[in-house]
Amino acid sequence: MAVFCLAVGLLLSGMVGPASQSKNFKGAPETFSARAQVATEAARGDVYLTIKVDKYTPDKEREAVVKALQSGGSGAFVEALRKAPVAGQIEIGKQTFAIRWARDVSDDKGRVITLVTDKPVYFVGAGVPGAKPREGYDVAVVQLKMDPAGIGEGTMAAAARVKPGEPTGVQVDDYASEPVKLLSVTRKIQ
Repeated sequence: MAVFCLAVGLLLSGMVGPASQSKNFKGAPETFSARAQVATEAARGDVYLTIKVDKYTPDKEREAVVKALQSGGSGAFVEALRKAPVAGQIEIGKQTFAIRWARDVSDDKGRVITLVTDKPVYFVGAGVPGAKPREGYDVAVVQLKMDPAGIGEGTMAAAARVKPGEPTGVQVDDYASEPVKLLSVTRKIQ
């Protein structure tokens, strides 16, 4: 089981910075396109996806999900997440996945955007002999690192389990042996 290495502190942190002030950034709604590079020991492939963020999660909704995770663990987190309003969607081919968590935090290089869907996107490596069980991998977690011009890269745990953990207070376990790489991420000008 791989531990998804993203700035998970941003996922649940109460210390959220202001939105980036680049000349092209105006906040949600906004749309991103990306090329996902999926790899296992047996195969490698690319798929294109579109991420539409209608709104970023307000602090009150964030706090409800954080409390659920801290008090009831992964199951309570997923239950609270699924009760949260839809914040956008991820489109891969003809499939659509609802985003229930969307956070945008400024850093010294631009913005870090963290997104959580209410169900897994894909179980990378599930079809190989000896694959681990899918139970408990109930969400997908995406992290985009965008520069002020709207160009970036990211990672995705296409099937993930979010649970309390140290040092940031949250641990994201990825079903895959390594996160999906998101390359050529661009913010579409609205």
